[in-house]
Amino acid sequence: MSYQSLLASDAVALCERGDMQVLDCRDPRSYEQGHLPGAQLVSDMVIKRLARADRDQPVLVYCYHGISSRDLATFLVNLGFSEVFNLEGGWQAWADQQYRHDASDALSTRLAWWLEDQGFDLRNLNSRITNGMTPLMQAAMLAETQFIDELLQAGVEINLCNNDMNNALWFACVSESLETLRLLIEHGIDIDNSNVNGATCLIYAASAGKFPVVEALVNAGANLAAETLDGFTALDSAATVDVLRLLKRRVKAI
Repeated sequence: MSYQSLLASDAVALCERGDMQVLDCRDPRSYEQGHLPGAQLVSDMVIKRLARADRDQPVLVYCYHGISSRDLATFLVNLGFSEVFNLEGGWQAWADQQYRHDASDALSTRLAWWLEDQGFDLRNLNSRITNGMTPLMQAAMLAETQFIDELLQAGVEINLCNNDMNNALWFACVSESLETLRLLIEHGIDIDNSNVNGATCLIYAASAGKFPVVEALVNAGANLAAETLDGFTALDSAATVDVLRLLKRRVKAI
């Protein structure tokens, strides 16, 4: 017996089943920012409780992209659960499914043309192209401020990440568009999101010597103590004297 793979389009009905256990394998911060209806964050206590639960109770598990949750799904099957579902594509697939729009009705003609030119699905404002880039990420990288504002007003999922776990704010830092930074931060983007290497936007901007971006992030409350997987902070990564001096002053002031 093995677990069943579940598409995001079929997950809504499954979550509405009164007996369904939904388990979120992501980190606590991601869970707090959004999760499937009725989902519980996986913990040792939850796993111990499941070990004593009725094995006929159905369980749905998911993670970021539907990959690491496969291990938990296999574990539950081996534990004797008869109905175990793994959400293919994980939270990102769910978010994509939940934020579908008809661009011909909801969006300006200019944005619809731009989305089509960039290769995005006009029916889905969270669709993806190369390396998992969403329209919001692409617009941030190209400093298309007017499109960013419209996308945000249309209700796109602001904290989605690409395949490298970078959100749209990272690409605003790449483009060095302070207006894009302001828009994303005002709309509540995770300013301290860390990518696959543990780097935050502040660490990246410091390492690239982007003084105006570093200053904007610090003024917005970016975490100065955040570290990469190798243990380097933004201060450790400062590439220019100006960035180094700015970060030293701010760290000393804490």
